[in-house]
Parts: sequence; structure tokens; C-alpha cells
Amino acid sequence: MATIYFVTNRNPNRIRDPDDFGKEFHRDSPENLRFGWAQVDGEVQRIVVEDESLNKDPKRAKLGSVELLAKLKRGMMEGQDTLCFIHGYSVSFRDALTTGAALHHAFAKPPGLQVVVFSWPSDGSMMPFLAYKRDRDDARLSGPALGRALLKVRDFLVAVQRGVDTCPGRLHLMAHSMGNYVLRNGLQAFIQKGGVLTRIFDNILLMAADEDHDTFEHAHKLMHLPELAGGVHVYFNPGDTALVLSDRTKSNPTRLGSQGPRLPHGVPGNVTIVDVGPVVGGVVEHSYFHNDPGVVEDVGQVLAMVAPDLIPRRRYVATQNRYVLESAPG
Repeated sequence: MATIYFVTNRNPNRIRDPDDFGKEFHRDSPENLRFGWAQVDGEVQRIVVEDESLNKDPKRAKLGSVELLAKLKRGMMEGQDTLCFIHGYSVSFRDALTTGAALHHAFAKPPGLQVVVFSWPSDGSMMPFLAYKRDRDDARLSGPALGRALLKVRDFLVAVQRGVDTCPGRLHLMAHSMGNYVLRNGLQAFIQKGGVLTRIFDNILLMAADEDHDTFEHAHKLMHLPELAGGVHVYFNPGDTALVLSDRTKSNPTRLGSQGPRLPHGVPGNVTIVDVGPVVGGVVEHSYFHNDPGVVEDVGQVLAMVAPDLIPRRRYVATQNRYVLESAPG
């Protein structure tokens, strides 16, 4: 049984469960956030939303974000790392939680790993061509909500640093597929809301990114993202059919997750590019971030803070400034 924390701007789905969430924005605003946790064992067994009560006196108010961050702080003070995850398109709230549990099982090492899922109102539809455009719009509109969440994380870290206790736990961020477009818009909202571009995360991992391949070249995209982390890691797969379809049928530019950055030698020095094409295929060609053993092993090394050039089974290609992940011998 894994405990998965969540932050969401989805609408409560009272019909199914008082603490479940649907596929629309919160009725008050797309920026409205709810916080909580879930127990996941193969399937979601229990969902608990943190209580909130507003009061003119801040000392009497109860905020879900404060409760959630307090739980995470306790784990990090014990040495547990925290991985924040932004899911891709056509993902229901419960599917986002089960993916969070898969990440927990894939990457948890002693003394443990806390996983926090940022779940935006992805459609979860069985009609992918219709769902894609709607999800693209919802991903853009979810940017301000993610920006608010990033500001809360920033304030949380500042408070920890000012405290008397040291916090040995590391903080990482992973975005998958269209979650990278949410991240782009969240970064822009973070900056517009006054967020200082300083290191928040130890590592940021961009997995199978449904994002433009020139994203590090433009301030309105992800140019400033490397300033928020010790390292940014771009994983891409030239055979990712989901992103090839995004190129050809959605009139999108070449995707970061299928070719890597447009100018690989023009990225900041803390950006590492990893081509996983040689080791993935079939049903895991887009979801390799938690399904492919070779990629899981590689990401585990990144989360353990191993230097990029010391991670096994990587071959560096200087002319393209990228690592190629190779299969294990035999």
C-alpha cells in the first residue's frame, strides 16, 4: 500500500465519492487548489482531502496546503526524498494517483520516497483526437494553479532553511507528456506572480515531453526552467509514436520528447539530454518513465544524485551533446 499525496485544481466529483475529483476545473476558479492524500494498492483504495476553513484571523484559518506541507516536511526531515509529478493528457484523477504509486514503487529507496501528484483536469477520454485539443487548452489554463503551487513550495523551502533543523531529504520534479506544457505555463505564472528564479528542486525530469523542441530558446517557454533546479534532464525517444502523431496531426512543431532540444549545444550547462530510443519500444515507447526497466534504472541514478557522466549504460555523443542509453549486455 502506497500513500500518494496530491494537489489538484479539478472539480469535486461528489456523485462517485465525496473526496473524488472529476474532469472539469474547480467550480470557483481554475486556480483553486485542493490538497490531500490517497492510499493506493493496485487501485485507489481511499482518498482523503485535507480540511480547510478560512478565517479573517490567519492564526485561526486552516489551509490544506499547510497540512500537506507539514506531512512532507516530517518525511523529508527523516531523510525521505520527495518527487512531485505532473501527468500528461487523457489521464483521470484516479489514474494519476495509480501512476504516482507506480513511481513510488519504481524509485523508492530507504529511507523512502514521498510522491506528490499535481493533477490537472485532463479529460481521460476514449476519444483521443477530441480530447487532445481540450486537454491542451486545460493544460494552458492550469498554469496559474501550478504557479501558485510552486510559490507555496518556494515559501515552504524558505521556511525550512530559516529553521534550526536541517532537512536531508531532496526535492525533485517530473513532468510527463503534456504535463510539460502545464509546467511551461506554470513557470510563466510563477514568474508573473513574483516568484524568484532560484533553485527549488534538486532535479527536474522532462519525460516524453509534448513540448516544442525550441523550448529552451524562448523566455515565454522553458528558457528559465534550469534556474529552478540543480539539474534538468530531458529524456526523449525518436520512436515515440504518440509524439509523432502530435507533430503531424495536431500541427505542432517538432516535439522535445521525440528529438530532444533543437540546439543541443545551446542548452545551459545543467541540462542533460538522454536518448532512450535504443532501449524502449512497443507499449512503453511513451510511458517508459516508469515502465521500462532500463529507463527506471537510469532515472533512479539521477534521483540518487549520481553525476550524468558516471551513470552506467550511457554513451556520450559529443557532436549532439547527448547521452544514448544502451541495453545491458546479453
